[in-house]
Amino acid sequence: MYHLIKKDILIQKRNLLMACILIAFFIFTLSNIGMAGLSISILAVSYTLALGVSQIEDKNKSDLMLVSLPIKKSKIVLSKYISVYVFVLYAILVNYIFSFIIKIFELPIKFEWFTVDGILGAIISVTIFTSISLPLIFKWGYTKAKLPNYIIFFLFVIGATSVISNLDYYSTTRIFEFFGQLSNSEMIVLILIPLVLIVTISYLLSLVFYRKREF
Repeated sequence: MYHLIKKDILIQKRNLLMACILIAFFIFTLSNIGMAGLSISILAVSYTLALGVSQIEDKNKSDLMLVSLPIKKSKIVLSKYISVYVFVLYAILVNYIFSFIIKIFELPIKFEWFTVDGILGAIISVTIFTSISLPLIFKWGYTKAKLPNYIIFFLFVIGATSVISNLDYYSTTRIFEFFGQLSNSEMIVLILIPLVLIVTISYLLSLVFYRKREF
């Protein structure tokens, strides 16, 4: 398992460096929207890296080699899901380092960039997107799943934006009041249980698809 995750990281050395440039770009272009900017930064980087692994493996026909090795398919599938959160941690770490540098040198960033709310928003978003994308990739491979994944991504973004923009002041206030009454532990449980359920269902689907897939 460890070596599979390590492989996902090592084959993307160049992409990891490019991710740092992308994060710096997001900081200076999205800092005016606060925690949402951080969420977008972490989501974009971790989601891109997660799909980047599948793209490289698909290009190099790595799946053919992996299935020929004495490795359980359940481990191969699980390692991909763990790798996603390794990339999330990487994106969080780089954002923190940049945020620290901004404070040290007092750079003109309007809002507090590194926030817990922004990180939680990113984790939720990454979990949802990868839970949809990975089963499709395990079923068809990266190339065939690329178009459906892009369509789902944009439909989700457009749908979420539409819902948020159509919320009236009263509805928005009621939502904030509800969450404001919850303790930190209650908030974590409320978020954690659905996320674990989503990831578990996604993993089981991916495993079924991967076991039935013909290489």
